[in-house]
Amino acid sequence: MIEKIDGILSKEQFTEIMEDKIQNSLESFTLAIIDIDNFEKVNNYYGESVGDKVIEKIASVLKQNLSANDFVCHNNKDEFNVLFSSTSAETGFIMVEEIRKYLDTNTFQLNGSPKKEVNIKISAGVANFPRHAKNSIELYRTSDSALFRAKREGKNRVCLGESENMILKSNYYTKTQLERLSDLSKKTEKTEAFLLREALDDLFEKYSK
Repeated sequence: MIEKIDGILSKEQFTEIMEDKIQNSLESFTLAIIDIDNFEKVNNYYGESVGDKVIEKIASVLKQNLSANDFVCHNNKDEFNVLFSSTSAETGFIMVEEIRKYLDTNTFQLNGSPKKEVNIKISAGVANFPRHAKNSIELYRTSDSALFRAKREGKNRVCLGESENMILKSNYYTKTQLERLSDLSKKTEKTEAFLLREALDDLFEKYSK
């Protein structure tokens, strides 16, 4: 089990900083969601102790390539979030692409690994506030959609976010489901449509593991 890494924020700390920036709306900033390609294969082939060293190596590389005003968090086992302060979408894209190329063109001898050096590859999705989103939920969604596109297009690449245009899609629900959705909407003060989109995001997160 990997321990907390120095200089790496928790998801809660990271989100709090991002929310503060959005509320103040004083700057444009860019969010990158970075995922390690084929991380389960790394764990299965080298063992989980080496997998933890891969996480630590990526954390170190990210910290070495960020400014003092940027932030990074370890979101889950194989994913990092990076916030580039006062940065355009294009500049954030270039910075993540430089990190991706560095990892792609080097191999790493990690403590606990066999003598064979380990290849580390990443995919990433990048989105900008306020260009691609007006709140944190939209920003995460747009970055995650860009990451999904990077994975779908072959991995080991960075994709820039696109504005998430809404598409009308009709579905059928039981009367009980609709009544429960209406009650939940009133209880949470969220619209029914928002709750359904939130549920879809949770569904994608569940089955993307």
